[in-house]
Amino acid sequence: MDRHDKRKYERLGVQFELSCRKVGSQEADIHEGYTVNISPGGVYFRTTADTFERGDLLKIELSIPPKSGLLEFGGKMAGFAKVLRTDNIDDNSIKNKSSDRSYGVALQFCRPPKLCI
Repeated sequence: MDRHDKRKYERLGVQFELSCRKVGSQEADIHEGYTVNISPGGVYFRTTADTFERGDLLKIELSIPPKSGLLEFGGKMAGFAKVLRTDNIDDNSIKNKSSDRSYGVALQFCRPPKLCI
C-alpha cells in the first residue's frame, strides 16, 4: 500500500514561513523554516536546523500571508506539535557546505493550530 494512502488527512502543498522552539528545553533558540505541505493533522517543513529528534515537542508558529476576501491582513497560527521524523535533504545545487544543509521535519499536531489575533 502506498504511504500516501495511509494518511488520515489530505496534504496541501503550500509554503508558509514557520518558526518553532523546543518545549521544556534550556535552549531559547527559535528555529525557522518553511512549510512544504500541511494538513489538519500535521505539517512537513524544511529548515537548516539539525537539532530536532523524534518525540520532541515543539511550539510552532505559522505566518499566513494576506488573502483578499479571506484573511485581509494576514496573520499567525500557533500551536504545539510532536516530531515524527527528520530527513536529510540532498540539494545538488549546494556544494556540500554543512552550514547550508537542509532538513525535513515531519510534525503531528497535538491539536490543530489556532489563529492568533
